[in-house]
Amino acid sequence: MKAKRNLLVILCDQLQRQTLGAYGGRIPTPRLDGLAERSAVFQEFYCASPLCVPTRPSMMTGRWPHAHGATSFGPGYETLNAGEQLLIDVLLDGGYHVGYEGIWHVNRHPGEDRSGEYAHFVPCGFPYRDHLRMMVAQGGKDGDQRAPVVTPTDDGTSHEWGMSIPVPARWLDPADAHPDMKIARNVSAFIRSAPSDRPFAAWCSLGGPHPPILVPEPHYSMFSPGEMAPPPSFGENMDGLPGPVRDAAGAQCVRGWSWERWALATATYWGFVAFLDVCVGTVLDALEASGRAEDTVVVFTCDHGEMLGAHNLYQKGVLYAESIQLAAMIASPGIEPGSRGGFGSHVDLPPTILDLLDLPPMDGVQGKSLMPDLTGGRTGGGAAFVEFNGYNRGGIRTRGVVTDAYKYIYHHRDADQLFDRKADPDELRNLAQDPGFRGARDELRTQLAGWMRETGDFLRPAWPA
Repeated sequence: MKAKRNLLVILCDQLQRQTLGAYGGRIPTPRLDGLAERSAVFQEFYCASPLCVPTRPSMMTGRWPHAHGATSFGPGYETLNAGEQLLIDVLLDGGYHVGYEGIWHVNRHPGEDRSGEYAHFVPCGFPYRDHLRMMVAQGGKDGDQRAPVVTPTDDGTSHEWGMSIPVPARWLDPADAHPDMKIARNVSAFIRSAPSDRPFAAWCSLGGPHPPILVPEPHYSMFSPGEMAPPPSFGENMDGLPGPVRDAAGAQCVRGWSWERWALATATYWGFVAFLDVCVGTVLDALEASGRAEDTVVVFTCDHGEMLGAHNLYQKGVLYAESIQLAAMIASPGIEPGSRGGFGSHVDLPPTILDLLDLPPMDGVQGKSLMPDLTGGRTGGGAAFVEFNGYNRGGIRTRGVVTDAYKYIYHHRDADQLFDRKADPDELRNLAQDPGFRGARDELRTQLAGWMRETGDFLRPAWPA
């Protein structure tokens, strides 16, 4: 009887893909570069939604946020519909030794939480208290790390909150005590101790480089702000942009920032990514030491991207490339390494993983298996879809479709956007009202409306004139 393969999923949070060596970045990420050399590296992989609460459940259910029910933060918005099936539970029921540690953000319907059945389950938050303590020790003060923002909600009221801003601090405790290294070391111990007579499924869900930007030396000082160059879209005039972009929380919290301030944040963010590569290496070393690497499927990706000053924005919640286009690598026995051009999404991960593990498909999955891409049968074409439903209790409705040639973004009851991906990779020229591109825009509107209808989206488009 053929032995079942193991599974290792490594996730980062809010990772800008172009920082990695595998995607042309300048940051030294030798462990991820090494993983890329033995992986299928996806060039057109997208999040289901640029916010953690909707998109992380999509990685587990293979379903879009408007289908699984967790669409934004807030009571009544962040919990999965009853009966939603999770990949981790399918593997548990299939006899896998299951472990998960790190950022979770999967809120289940009451009575359906099965985390107590996992061999190891440690959901973690972000180290805001440590950041405050260490920032104050380095001359900062309480309040420096957040800025006030106001966002709309479905009930017509405004949600006022303090959004994290990229104020870096040096991690002052030993590097081994950093939360991300602790996650990596604990998942490593889980892999090393997994019983040899059962396959294991391990998730290592690192918190960085999501804020707070809290980085140990030598990585904190690895890059100089003077080395950082502003992205081409930095300084863009935002007055004519659609409201969900112009007034995004990630625009409000950094309004008026100079490039000097952004350069410091960017340099330290890059150092954070370099440190996370060390954490990834810790887990990969444990897999090698276990003697089970040759029989393990390894998946690396993240929940969404990071704007980091592009279009004068921080964090996520918009459909620009920096926010939604992700790093994604899959290494598996029998899969030839190399670049892949087909479109992929978070909703495609569960069916793909189950295919790689030779297990039956899940019920109700809306994604597709990426096996044709992995085995060389599909080399490009298709499309990716993305949705955003607001930060807290809804309030924003954005849908997007990405093809090889164009990206179309629909902002419900606001202006839309169309970008020529080849001629304008920085997404600076909106062609939605250009008569020369009306045919392309209308074709993408039709494609987007078809996806919304087929997947049961609660939103009905009302296209701008």
